[in-house]
Amino acid sequence: MEETNTFLLEIVTPYHHFFEGKVENVVLNASDGAVGIYPGHEPVVVAMTPGIAHFQIDGKIRHFVLMEGYAEVGPYMTLVVCNAAEWPEDLDVDRAQAAYSRAEHRYQNEALNEQERIQARHSIRRAKMRLKLISDHGSEEQKARLRDHQTL
Repeated sequence: MEETNTFLLEIVTPYHHFFEGKVENVVLNASDGAVGIYPGHEPVVVAMTPGIAHFQIDGKIRHFVLMEGYAEVGPYMTLVVCNAAEWPEDLDVDRAQAAYSRAEHRYQNEALNEQERIQARHSIRRAKMRLKLISDHGSEEQKARLRDHQTL
């Protein structure tokens, strides 16, 4: 069989088909650390946690945020099924900052039971990942807006 330097990556959420295309590699945030996937990878299923992921096409890297889900990896295709996936340019800074503030406030509520506290921690992590994606890979306008929030 002919060796190839790309594989098919498909990313789906409950709301839309986020991405499908040939990539050179992808790095996902797994429950036990970052996982790099290249063509010919051994079959495996990976549990994912919220984090910044990226893939490479024609030598160019594209970053995005992925939420909880799993990846089914094979030598010629990787299927990612997750709760949400977003490009930096699609994130609203005000909305992401408000989500973070709400989650932090909720987490501080001493009346929360253990399950509610866990959910609040997960909400904080998701919001932090969105803000980090903006901070690291957003547009200059998004970064300026984020700095404005941090100085308030």
